[in-house]
Amino acid sequence: MSSDSLLEVKMRHRVGGIALDVEFALTQPWTVLFGPSGSGKTTVLRTIAGFVRPAEGRVVCAGRVVVDTKEKVFIPAHLRPVRSAAQAARLFRNMTVEENVAYGMAWESHPDDTKQVLQETLEWMRLTTLASRKTDGLSGGERQRVSVARAVAAAIAYDGTERPLLLLDEPFAGLDAVLRDELVVMLRECLRRWKIPVLSVSHDTGECYLLGAEVIRISEGQVVDQGPVERVLVEERQRMLERLRVER
Repeated sequence: MSSDSLLEVKMRHRVGGIALDVEFALTQPWTVLFGPSGSGKTTVLRTIAGFVRPAEGRVVCAGRVVVDTKEKVFIPAHLRPVRSAAQAARLFRNMTVEENVAYGMAWESHPDDTKQVLQETLEWMRLTTLASRKTDGLSGGERQRVSVARAVAAAIAYDGTERPLLLLDEPFAGLDAVLRDELVVMLRECLRRWKIPVLSVSHDTGECYLLGAEVIRISEGQVVDQGPVERVLVEERQRMLERLRVER
């Protein structure tokens, strides 16, 4: 793998009926794990985050070995240079939206910038008007946006020496197309400005094209292709456009 990699993953693991056997490296600002449900995408993400211990493998994140089953290395999730948002939002019910987003911001070296980043993140994720509300009354889509905002704020305000990796599992699922497109563009630009690399999970072809992302395509537990979205998903895009023409 390249010495310029932001992340290196080589793992074997069985989850349910899927036998994962994947190997890939990240070199681009935003990379998408693309594939159908049940192909193993979320398990790969959870392994990188530290929530799954693989049967066999090695993971190097931001130059640090965080998993090496041969050398018996397993760095706990909270000590990894990784911030993540799961597909199911896990929010603190006793906190407001703003307090949830602020949780995990550990920017002791830049304390004066913390409030600005917090407010900008709320604005980016269209949460400003919800900032003072508790999370119990939020819709599913609003909860998901809070979860993503919390991970983004924590990644920007990460106080380690490495650039943290941001992991997002279906970050825009359940949102209407107009809002999704708006958030995709906004989030892509803000994370590019802060130089935060992203690995996200998706099965949405349009989302991948809008991001202009590198795509790692997974099928039945294996990486079958990796490269620019315009090449890897060209057939999926043609099928999507054909369906739209038929529906009209």
